[in-house]
Amino acid sequence: MSEDPETAQARMFLAELEYYAERLVRRRGQWRDDNPNQAIEVELAQVHQQIENLRRRFPGLWQTSR
Repeated sequence: MSEDPETAQARMFLAELEYYAERLVRRRGQWRDDNPNQAIEVELAQVHQQIENLRRRFPGLWQTSR
C-alpha cells in the first residue's frame, strides 16, 4: 500500500530538514572560538522545531526517518 501524497511530501521535507540541520551542526563545529554565531544557533533551533512539528503531525515519520 502506498502512502498518501501529504505523508510522502512530509517525509521528503523531513529528510531535507535533517540534512540541513546536520550541515548547520558541522558549520558550528568549525568555529575556532567559544562564541558561536547567534544567527546559526537560532536557525538550528528553528529547524529542530520544524522537525518536531512534522513528527507530531505525522507520527509514522518517527519510525522511518534516518
